[in-house]
Amino acid sequence: MPTIEDCLAYLGIDYADEQITRNVSRALHDAQSYLKSAVGDDVFELLPNDSKADRLVLTYLSDLYDERGTSAKAGNAKRDMIHSMELQLRLELARA
Repeated sequence: MPTIEDCLAYLGIDYADEQITRNVSRALHDAQSYLKSAVGDDVFELLPNDSKADRLVLTYLSDLYDERGTSAKAGNAKRDMIHSMELQLRLELARA
């Protein structure tokens, strides 16, 4: 599971004051909740070191924190990748 430091690095934030850290922490919590809702509540317990889960949390976090618009083509490609990763995690959870 990504730490606050992992998230700050992923977002490209070199210096984080209290406000930035609080906002990133809130976005991280929401991203983790979103992943649990998308693939299963026990994703972090059953798949604690899964890189796909970490990548999805960071992807959700980036969308929540940055709220940057992307082109339709890039947005669709990103959504396809996210849906595929969510499906893979659901299948791995079912096996676990």
